[in-house]
Amino acid sequence: MSKTAIWMTAAALVFALSSARAELPALDFDQGIDVSDVLKTARANAAEQKRTAKAMPVRAFYTRYDRDCAHFSIGPNDNPQTSEVWLRSTEWVEECYPGPNPPPYPNPPYPPYPRPYRDVAAHSGHGPNGQNCYERPGRTYQERASVSIRDRQPLLPWEYDSFDVCLEGPWLSLYQRETAYQYLVVQGGNYDGKYVLSPVKKIRMKPDPAGIVTQSFAADMALTLKDRWASYYANERTVLVLKLRKDVPNWFDATLLEKELTVPAAETYAVDFNAFASEFSQKLEAGKKYYVDYSFKRLGVVSKDTLMKVGETDRAVYQPAPAAVGR
Repeated sequence: MSKTAIWMTAAALVFALSSARAELPALDFDQGIDVSDVLKTARANAAEQKRTAKAMPVRAFYTRYDRDCAHFSIGPNDNPQTSEVWLRSTEWVEECYPGPNPPPYPNPPYPPYPRPYRDVAAHSGHGPNGQNCYERPGRTYQERASVSIRDRQPLLPWEYDSFDVCLEGPWLSLYQRETAYQYLVVQGGNYDGKYVLSPVKKIRMKPDPAGIVTQSFAADMALTLKDRWASYYANERTVLVLKLRKDVPNWFDATLLEKELTVPAAETYAVDFNAFASEFSQKLEAGKKYYVDYSFKRLGVVSKDTLMKVGETDRAVYQPAPAAVGR
């Protein structure tokens, strides 16, 4: 290599170094470095982290689930397989934050519903001010529900089977409300809402509340009741609970007689209240309105002996029989 080439290479290197130095700021090593801005930034970051840590939920205090239920009723002439119904259940998680005791929350008309203040300091170790707690929605569960009766057995005309299927969280439950048979669950439950039932044995139900109705209540205080299902209660007995009452305008109605009669089951029941006149709390008054408040129960093996309150007859204006007027 010639001397001229070496000189040119060295010159180029010096020029490059001088150019790079010109682009860098000058450093004065005799002057101290100002770190106040760095410290301010560090303090701000620490404060922000502290606030964030306080805002984090301490823990889930407890978890609950909405309960959604569907009611199924199957009568004697209904399809033993019900249609499917969707059930929905939402998980609600209560989370608690450290903080002072806040004023009571007004409950809004929509979820989530803030829960009342609860002091859980003893459990969480966050000081005497306790915790601020609220509920938030978690998972939502949906399931289909239906009821099917296998080997359906006959029901009496007024009987029925009623069930509730409920979803609470991911779990399904069946409740036999009023049934004419005791049923065994052969399929369904837990995570399966398609219940299949099989009858085990016949059980008594309440009698039909509309099984005995008023046929007439006359002005001479003669009552006639009609029994719709008398043929199903052959050789059994019926208890009639009767109250003869006087209609008193703008005041409490007076009770003249309370009577319980036990009679054989029949298509009609006739009661002449004049036969019990000696037991009246007051005499009948011509031109006044009277009515009968009546209930009944069945005694036998067909139905339970539950007292069924029916209601009241129409008002009848009392007119004494001519023979009674002459006496």
